[in-house]
Amino acid sequence: MNVKSVQSVSDYFQAMQQYKDARETKDQSRLTAIRNVLMLGKKLRSDEMHYLQRHDPNMHAQAMSLSLERQAYEDALQHSRSKADANYYNTFKLMQIAGQLKHGGSEEQLMRTNAIQESHREFMRSSKYASLK
Repeated sequence: MNVKSVQSVSDYFQAMQQYKDARETKDQSRLTAIRNVLMLGKKLRSDEMHYLQRHDPNMHAQAMSLSLERQAYEDALQHSRSKADANYYNTFKLMQIAGQLKHGGSEEQLMRTNAIQESHREFMRSSKYASLK
């Protein structure tokens, strides 16, 4: 048995393990960054959604749910007849989310709340909101 070749194989496996560990750390940091974007109520880019689809299907489903809820909320805001209507709908939506807090999932509820608030802030900066009475 050649000791030199055994050492090379050992070095190879050690290098592969280090590569695997570095890859897992990179994946975890990317998932954490994406989770932080969701926690801030921001929209995910398409590459972030694809990444979630491949690496964390549960978070991808959660992000899709948030995206659909946000889109429905934005559509409702676009059909507001007055600033009071838009503000009422915002209050109604936030109260609806608050009512669901007792069922658990506070992190998801926080993501939902921040997404709704971010959408409302964007709407308030729009020309559509400015044209409302």
